[in-house]
Amino acid sequence: MKLPFAVLAVVMTFWGFGVGMFNRIHPVASINGNQILGVEVDREATNLRQVLQQMYGANAASVMKNINIRQEALDRLIEGQLISDEARHLGISISDEALQKKIATTAAFQRDGQFDFDTYQELLRSNNLAPSEYENGERKQMIADLMRNMINAGVQVSDDEARHAYNLRNEKVALRYIEIPYSDFSGKIAPSEKQVADFYNKNAEQFREPERVKITFIHYAPLALAAKYTPTDTEIQDYYKRNSKTFSHPEQAHARHILLAVPSGATDIERAKAKAKAADVLKQAQAGGDFAKLAAKYSEDPSNSHEGGDLGTFGRGQMIKPFEDTVFAMKPGQVTMVETRFGFHVVKLEEIKPAHTDTLAEAQPRIIDALRTQAGAKLARDATREDLATALNGGSLQELAKKRGLDAVETPMFAQNEPIKGAEGDRELTQSAFKLEPGQTRIVPEKGAPYLIKLIAKEPSRIPPLKEIEARVRDALIRSTAEADAGNQAQKMLASIKTAADFDKAAASNKLAIKNVDPFPRVDHNVPGIGEFPEVTDAAAAVPAIPGVIDRVMENGGNAYLFEVVSRTEPSDEDWKSAEKSFMSEYVEQRRAQAWTRYLDQLKNTARIKIDTDQLASAEAPG
Repeated sequence: MKLPFAVLAVVMTFWGFGVGMFNRIHPVASINGNQILGVEVDREATNLRQVLQQMYGANAASVMKNINIRQEALDRLIEGQLISDEARHLGISISDEALQKKIATTAAFQRDGQFDFDTYQELLRSNNLAPSEYENGERKQMIADLMRNMINAGVQVSDDEARHAYNLRNEKVALRYIEIPYSDFSGKIAPSEKQVADFYNKNAEQFREPERVKITFIHYAPLALAAKYTPTDTEIQDYYKRNSKTFSHPEQAHARHILLAVPSGATDIERAKAKAKAADVLKQAQAGGDFAKLAAKYSEDPSNSHEGGDLGTFGRGQMIKPFEDTVFAMKPGQVTMVETRFGFHVVKLEEIKPAHTDTLAEAQPRIIDALRTQAGAKLARDATREDLATALNGGSLQELAKKRGLDAVETPMFAQNEPIKGAEGDRELTQSAFKLEPGQTRIVPEKGAPYLIKLIAKEPSRIPPLKEIEARVRDALIRSTAEADAGNQAQKMLASIKTAADFDKAAASNKLAIKNVDPFPRVDHNVPGIGEFPEVTDAAAAVPAIPGVIDRVMENGGNAYLFEVVSRTEPSDEDWKSAEKSFMSEYVEQRRAQAWTRYLDQLKNTARIKIDTDQLASAEAPG
């Protein structure tokens, strides 16, 4: 190991002068005087996208639509800088020897169990990382791990605290309720023109229209720009040699599963019930039952139950260990059952793909796509900069797009919370559009596939005149009045209920049905048959005597509700005994995570943090 360690030390020294000196201008943020550059945010955002892609697979795109990736990336970088600053303040550091040992013992950099410098360089190169960048990141992560371990060591959980938390999490309540729908009153309400006008005047802000803009944009998609680019045979062969490891495929399995979930802290009885149910499903599947239909009917894995339980293709190390070991020991077509910490899985193996390396001919389509994407990314960068200069001198986006063989898309007016047709889900584009003034043009980076946008028009937020939205105001008044009427009736009914026995009388006298809810975990905050209703689950804990009525009217979705708590049951000592070990482990980890979050919040509250929101939303660091 001595030679690789020595080489590693030389590389660290050589590359230690820093990377990206050219990119010091235009920081996205500064933390206690330390700058975070756009290129760093871009890189972290790319890492986050890759993580989400691995976690959610085919569903990643829809998940990412609801996440501001660049903001999340910046938050992570800020936290990393704060941890580094605090570590220096506390005198905590990682030696070069410790870093070298960490890198040298990383399995990805080893060949035949030993650190391989060529593999190390090749992997960094394939991920566009200089050694100094990777090593700096690893050093920061080691410091963060050390700091987190220090915080974890301070978290102590007593048996009594854990039992109390277990009781709160597993307490079950059974309810009865009366629903007074607002729709029962809507048809009887016919407001006059004066009442509509009065309601409009009193609630004008409720009808405010958001700011809207209209833009023209060109999307410089790399593959579209490089459609006519054909790499030479030499370029294809060189890429194949440089990236040979990416064309080596380990043994992979294609499987489906049906999950019968066992929640953390479940009792032996609950686990036995789930196992029995899984055994029944297994029996049906082994008897020739349609696995996809069984998954849709029984599986409690929402991510793939409606896709026939299909997990796609995966290799070793991508699934939880017991599941992975079972799958790779099966034969195609076989169905079996395995238990993991998530519950019981009924598993069907569709196919095993042996380990293999693609030939050059097999890899060629992927290589051409990769080279075309690389060429297209460069074309996109060059084209946007050139076209921006032309546009700023009066050039038409339509003509620029035509010259490139692209489309110039003119949008209708849209608000910040509305999707842009042709660029749905691109929050950076939306945010940037609202920062422009009419006539302004800007490049908005989407990693490797930027947009050139021009603001055509901007409508300020306004409250439309009554004559323009009279029907909408009338509907709102009717809804508001109906909800109030439903609440008033519920209040009158509640006043007549002096004891739990009066609950049935109140329902009968108002010709309303009583609905029953079987015992459910109060901590879920979900009332079966209604949905999310934390006010009820919280109030159910405070009812002094059981059975007893919650002492106030509850409202959800405009409807009024009266609730009776029929039972409230804490888990038994036997339940706690069977769940104690697993729950204690989970609860300690939860408390540690909370302590770490509080620690980071304290660091943020005392730090000098400045963020350039314009740069974060729309500026890509040069380079």
